[in-house]
Formats: sequence, structure tokens, C-alpha cells
Amino acid sequence: MNVETTIRDTYDSVFGGERNMSTLERATSVGLGLIMAAAGVNRADVPGAIMGLVGGALVARGMSGHCPIKSAIGYDDHHQVGHRGSAHGEAAHEAQHDRAMATHAM
Repeated sequence: MNVETTIRDTYDSVFGGERNMSTLERATSVGLGLIMAAAGVNRADVPGAIMGLVGGALVARGMSGHCPIKSAIGYDDHHQVGHRGSAHGEAAHEAQHDRAMATHAM
């Protein structure tokens, strides 16, 4: 088993579950992760390396849309987080948007 396969398998086992984060949570996770990773790289010491790794994990979490901690504790109602009005209507709109984006990415 090579390093690339090991990294891919680890990523899939941690971040490969069903999407359980809202769009706002995902954007926040990616933004804060990038800031933390950049700050860690600039430090060039052990705490900086830890910051870089945690920042990278936040970016991966935001990009995948799956939070393993939320999944582990059973918190899986991202359709209600940050939405006003009908949760069902907003969730349907978000799902339609995601399908359109996936079609354009192909």
C-alpha cells in the first residue's frame, strides 16, 4: 500500500459520510481552515505544524460537507441550521442547487 492510497482511505473513512453540514457551516469551515493552515505554516515550529494540520482538516471537512463529530453524536439536522421559513422548502432548494452544480462539474 502506498502513501497516496493510505491518505485516500483515511480521508474517506473520516470525511466520506453523508453530508450533514449547511452551506454556511461549510464555507465557515473552509475559510477558518485556510486561515489556520496559513498561520501554522508561517510559524515553522511544532505548534505551527499542529495548526497547519488542524486547518487542513477543517478545509477537508468543509469541502466534503461531512462532519464526523456531528455524525458521531447523532446531530444531523443541517436542513434547519441557518434557514428561515420552511425547512423542507429550503432543503429542497439546496438539493436542487447541489444537483445543478454536480451536473456542471461533469
